[in-house]
Amino acid sequence: MQKSCSNCSESACFSLVAIISTVGVSGRVQKSSPAVLFCDNCLRELRERLCSDKLQEAVNSAYTELNQRLRERSTAQ
Repeated sequence: MQKSCSNCSESACFSLVAIISTVGVSGRVQKSSPAVLFCDNCLRELRERLCSDKLQEAVNSAYTELNQRLRERSTAQ
């Protein structure tokens, strides 16, 4: 079953999950969000709008690595 982008209803290619953790607190508390589905174009747009440079770099790094793995997988088949 094809899933749709949460932003534009195109076919989803990626899901994004946020993990929020406490820092500097004994007994770390952590919670993850539900997955939110995105097509490639909407995920690119989201990356460009992130307000923190560090967060933008982290998301961009993960996106780039995932795209590289997908390209390698498709050329190997």
